[in-house]
Amino acid sequence: MSQHPHGKLQHKFLLGLAGIFLLLGVVFLFSLNMHLREMLHIEAEAKAELVFSHLSSVQTYVRSILRPTVRHMLPKEEFLLEAMSTSFVTRKVLVDLNTQRDQYIYRRVALSPRNPASEANEMERGLIHHFQENPQESAYRGYQAIDGVEHYVMARPVLFEKECLACHGDPKDAPRVLIERYGGKRGFGRKDGEVAGLDFVGMPVDKSVKHIQESISLFGVSFIAVAAGVFTLILIFFNRLVVTNLRRLSAIFREHFTSPKDQSILDRLDEGDEIHSLLEAFESFATHLREARMQLEDYAANLEDKVRSRTADLSQEAAEHRTDVRLFVELLDDLNRSQGHEELIASVLPRVAARFGASRAMYLCATSGRNHYAWPGPACESQMPSDWQGLLREGQVRQEADRVFVPVTTSDLNRGLMGLFWDEGARPELNAEVLLALGQQLGIAIENLEAVDALLRQNRLLELIFEGISDPLLLVDEGGAVVLANSSARALAEGIRPGSRIQTWFASISAPAVADGTLAAAISGQAPSSLEFELPGPRSLAVSVYPLHAGGEVGRAVVYIRETTAEKRMLAQMQQSEKLAALGKLAAGLAHEINNPLGVISCYAQLLQKSQREPQAQEDLEVIVRHTKKAQKVLQDLLGLARANKPATGPCDLNAVVEDLAQIFRVQVEKTGVALNLELAPGLPRVQADCSALEQILTNLLVNAFDAVPEDTGIITVRSEAEPDGRAVRLSVSDNGPGIDPEHLGQIFDPFFTTKEIGKGTGLGLTVVHELMRELGGRVEVSGRPGATFLLTFPAQAGDAATTPLLPRRERQ
Repeated sequence: MSQHPHGKLQHKFLLGLAGIFLLLGVVFLFSLNMHLREMLHIEAEAKAELVFSHLSSVQTYVRSILRPTVRHMLPKEEFLLEAMSTSFVTRKVLVDLNTQRDQYIYRRVALSPRNPASEANEMERGLIHHFQENPQESAYRGYQAIDGVEHYVMARPVLFEKECLACHGDPKDAPRVLIERYGGKRGFGRKDGEVAGLDFVGMPVDKSVKHIQESISLFGVSFIAVAAGVFTLILIFFNRLVVTNLRRLSAIFREHFTSPKDQSILDRLDEGDEIHSLLEAFESFATHLREARMQLEDYAANLEDKVRSRTADLSQEAAEHRTDVRLFVELLDDLNRSQGHEELIASVLPRVAARFGASRAMYLCATSGRNHYAWPGPACESQMPSDWQGLLREGQVRQEADRVFVPVTTSDLNRGLMGLFWDEGARPELNAEVLLALGQQLGIAIENLEAVDALLRQNRLLELIFEGISDPLLLVDEGGAVVLANSSARALAEGIRPGSRIQTWFASISAPAVADGTLAAAISGQAPSSLEFELPGPRSLAVSVYPLHAGGEVGRAVVYIRETTAEKRMLAQMQQSEKLAALGKLAAGLAHEINNPLGVISCYAQLLQKSQREPQAQEDLEVIVRHTKKAQKVLQDLLGLARANKPATGPCDLNAVVEDLAQIFRVQVEKTGVALNLELAPGLPRVQADCSALEQILTNLLVNAFDAVPEDTGIITVRSEAEPDGRAVRLSVSDNGPGIDPEHLGQIFDPFFTTKEIGKGTGLGLTVVHELMRELGGRVEVSGRPGATFLLTFPAQAGDAATTPLLPRRERQ
C-alpha cells in the first residue's frame, strides 16, 4: 500500500498564498502610482496658480499704480512702453528675467501680435481658438509635451478691454512710440471683449514623473522582499502548526488501527490531501464506532444479570471490609489514648476477639522477655505454640481448628504473636490478608508508642540541659520572636517571654545593632555570627547567633547572650598595667639623665636673673625657669608611676580628705565662680588607702574638672557613699562640662593623652590616678556624657567608721 501524499495540502496552501501576495502587490503599486500622480497634479496646479497670482499682481500694479503715475509725470502725447504696457512689463518680469526656465514657462501670446516674439505657436493658437469657441471657460488645465518634455499646462484667455484699445484699436490713436518701434500694421484693430491672446504657464513634470517611477520601483522591490520574508514565516508556521500536527494525527490512526478490520480506515488516509484524507478516515472511524456501540449494547443486556449477582457478593464483602476498617480506626483511637503498650494491648484484645467472634485472645511479647497478656482472665502460656519463634520469622498466619495465630510485626522487627481462640466448631473462615494487616497495624501502633515515649524522655532531657545553662539562651524565629527562653533569659528582663520579639528588648536597652538592622540580619543569615553591644552603664554584651537550617532554608536561630562587662574591665586594666609598667621602665632609665641637666639649667637661669637688669632679659629668663620647672614636674610624675613600693594602705577617713581639699580649692572657687558641691554620706567606714595618695588622686580629678567647666556656671559635685554590703566605699567626681567623647573613653588613662590645649596639661594626671587606684586595690570608672563622672571604689576597713559625721555641703563664690 502506498503512503498518502503529505505535500498536497502544502502545495495548495503555497499557491493560494502566492496568489494573495501577488494581488496585494498589484493593488498596492497601482494605488501608490495613482496617489503619487494625484499629488504631482495638485503640486503642479498649485505652482501654476501661484505664477498666475504673481502675474495678476504685476498687471494690477501696472494698471492701477505705475501707469497712472507715469502718465501724470509725462506729457499727454508721450507713452513710456517699459512702465505703461502691462504686456511688456509682465513679459519682462516673468520671461526675460526667468532665464533658466527650469521651474516654469510663461508666455503671453496673441494672434497677429504687435511684437513678433509674442506670436502664438501651433499649440497656443489651438488654445486661443478653443477659448474663442468656448467663451464661458476661464482657464485650461492639462498636460502637454513642450520641446519633448512633459509639462503641466494652465492657460487663461486675454480679453481686450476698452482701456486696452488706446494701444490696440485704431493706429491713429496709438502712441507715437509704439508706431515707431513696431509699425502700424500688427497688433491693431482689436475690439472690446475680443479673445485674441492668452497667458500660458507650463510646469515641467518630467523629473517628478521620473521620481514617481523610481519610488514605485523601490516600493515594488521592498514589497517583494517583505512579502518573501512573510511568505517564508507563514510557510514555517504552517508546516509546524498544521502540516506536522496533521501528520501526527495520521500517524496516530496508523498506530492504533492495526487489525485487518481497521484497514478500511487506513485506506481512507491515502486519498486526496491531508485534510480530505483525515475527514474520510474520521467518517470511517465513526461508522466503526457505531458498530462497536451496537455490539456493546447487546453485551450490556446480558451483563446486567451478572452484575446483580456479583453486586450481592460485593455488598457482603463491603460490609466485612467496613467492619475491618472500623476495627483499624478503633485501634488508632486506642493508640491515641494509651500511655504504654501494655494499656494498648489490654484495650485491643477484646476488640479483635469481638470482631472475629473469638472467646479468648492472647498476646505474647517477643521483645520484653516473653510477657503474656490475655483476655479474659490470666494468660496461659501453654496455649501458645511451642514454635512461636519460627512462626514469627516466617511472618505467616497459622489457622488451626479452633485457633488462629497472627504475627505482630513491623518493617524491621518482630514484635510478638497474637492468638485468637474459639470454642469447638465455632471458628469461621478468615481472610489471612486481613489478619496479617491487623498484625502489622498493631505492630506499628506499639512502635509509635515506644517512639513517642522515647521522644518525650529526650525532650525532658533537653529541657533540663536548656534550663541548666547559666547564661541566657533563646530560640527565636526568623522575625526575632522568642520561641523558647531558659530561666536565665527570663530573669534577664521581664520583656523576654515566648512570643515577644528579642529586638524589642535590645531596643529598650539602647543596643545600636537594633537600629542599623545588624541583629535582624544575623538572625536571618546563613552562617553563625557574633555581635558585641556597648550599653549605658557602661555595660557590654556578647551575643552569638546560630541560624538553624531546615531543608536548605533558614527557619530559626539560637541566640546566646553573655555579659562581658567584667571581662572587658579586667582586660582594660591588664592593658593599662602593661602600659604603665613599660612607662615605669622608661621613666626609671631617663629621669636621672634628664633631671640633672634641668637642675643645672634652672640654677644658671636664676643666677642670670640676679645679674641682669634689663626687663626683657628678666622676662626671657623667667620663661626658661618656668618651663624648666614644668619639665621637672613631668619627670616627678613619671618617677611616681615608676616607683616600686606600693603606697600605705591606711586606714584613712575619705570624707575628711575631701573636706580638706575643698578648703584648699576655696581660692579657685572664689576666683572662677564655679560651684563645688560636697554630698558626703555620714558614718562612712574608713578606706584602706594612704591619705596622701587619696589627696593626689582627688587633686588630679578636681584640677581636670575645674579646667573642663565654664566659669560662673560650672558645677562640680563630689559624692561619697558606702556599698550595701559595707565592703567598699564609692566616691564620685562629676561636672557639667562638655564631657568626654565616646571615642576617647578608651584612651584617657593612657600616658601623655590629653584633650587640653598645648601647655595646659601633660597627659599624666589620669594615668597617675589609674595607677594609684590599682595599687590601692580599688578601681576607677568613667562615663563621658552628659558631663564627665569619675567613680572611685576603695576597699573599706572592716568594722570601722568615721568618727565625725559629715553633712552635705555646698561651696560657691
